[in-house]
Amino acid sequence: MLEIPDFGSDFITEWEQKHYKCDKDYEDEEEYKKLVELTKNDVTKLGIVSEKTLKRILKWKDKRERVDKKVNWVKYDTIYAPRFRLIISKSAREHHFLPLLIWPADKLQKDLPVAGGILENIHGRAEGFGPPVASTILHFIFPDRFPIIDIRTAEVTYFADRIKSTDRNDYRLYEPFRSAILQILGKTGYSIHKIDRALFAYHRDALQPEMNQGIGLPLDAPWKSRQICIDRIKTEAKNRQK
Repeated sequence: MLEIPDFGSDFITEWEQKHYKCDKDYEDEEEYKKLVELTKNDVTKLGIVSEKTLKRILKWKDKRERVDKKVNWVKYDTIYAPRFRLIISKSAREHHFLPLLIWPADKLQKDLPVAGGILENIHGRAEGFGPPVASTILHFIFPDRFPIIDIRTAEVTYFADRIKSTDRNDYRLYEPFRSAILQILGKTGYSIHKIDRALFAYHRDALQPEMNQGIGLPLDAPWKSRQICIDRIKTEAKNRQK
């Protein structure tokens, strides 16, 4: 039976260490470190995330390369690179970075409150970019400011009552999620990456097994069904704490 996580230093220390269970996990970590350096070099020398680095980031994010197949690589220089350049130049505010990656140009022109002329080089839609992928790219550009939202990190953060939904594909959830992770960083001093590893491990080894009790809910089950299940577990945990 689970308790509501407090996300304190002890929690992060314990669960971050539990993240690594096999050689694949260590290999994944080594690739992560290389990608941080590659992205840093791209940002410094090119002012964008290069096509080559982006491909590696997407493969790290999705080993089955489903996202890679959705990206319109032919138009990388006209659709994707200008978005990266705008974000890296910090001409827009941080809470605009995610919409800049996931919204089509016409919606940005209509709904994003930025100074005139800032969006003049932004065209089309960055195919393949939803909040989980966009937040991953932002994390590699700004590893100390932007966490990665995915099914595991969103559901654990929701289970701890830090955000109001588990729908990671709703762009409106990202800023509350980001704020929650930055609060944990401020409280514990742990990096965003270590916090991410801890939440991943807790979900894999604690929350998901609890959700598997009874009928079980696979990771690809509808988010609303999974959220209902988490609500039940959360209510039981709160009742035990009374």
